[in-house]
Amino acid sequence: MDEQFMEVKVLVWDIDGTLYPPHKELFHAIRESEYTTIMRHTGWDKEKTMEEFAKLHKKTIQSATHVVSVLSGISIKEAAVESETYFDRRDFVQKDDRLPALFTALSKYTHVTLGNGSLVKQKETLQYLGLDLSMFAFFVTAETVGVTKPNPAGFQYVLDYTGLPARVHMMIGDREKVDLVPAHNLGMKTCFIGEAQPDTIADLVIPTLYDIERSLV
Repeated sequence: MDEQFMEVKVLVWDIDGTLYPPHKELFHAIRESEYTTIMRHTGWDKEKTMEEFAKLHKKTIQSATHVVSVLSGISIKEAAVESETYFDRRDFVQKDDRLPALFTALSKYTHVTLGNGSLVKQKETLQYLGLDLSMFAFFVTAETVGVTKPNPAGFQYVLDYTGLPARVHMMIGDREKVDLVPAHNLGMKTCFIGEAQPDTIADLVIPTLYDIERSLV
């Protein structure tokens, strides 16, 4: 175990792109579902919906769910739940037997999820991946806190729930601005999965999820 992580007790997991590799077809389905939600509430056609979405996403608003909320005139919670009714991750995600084994190896840690979707869909995905829900102490989604990452409220919710110092938490994700920066700003340790930029704020950078075991076990 790396000495700098000796204090870590809580692992906070992003899901999409972290617990399974990014999947082009899945992310296309997610984006189409977001467009569908917007069109349903605005009456816009597909072309106008895509145009208005592009004006905001990653330019003034990082979270796609937040963009859906703004354009549709509904709450972030409503946007998160509705958008996930138009697709099913289980149609795209592939199971990996190494994932349950990894969580067994990390069993001394408290595990938490922090995602942007609906609670029911998040749990369905975790179970489909072969993870027992009892492995997790609790689950945080946009449905739980009414905001999406990178809003710090979700990260603060985790800290308030555990009641532990920020430094004993490690946020694990594949998007620096969305997953890691808010956690870092609150004092959490951070782990980036993938190829990070040279100026990354991540405390740990690993090429794949399974490389985390070398640093934490």
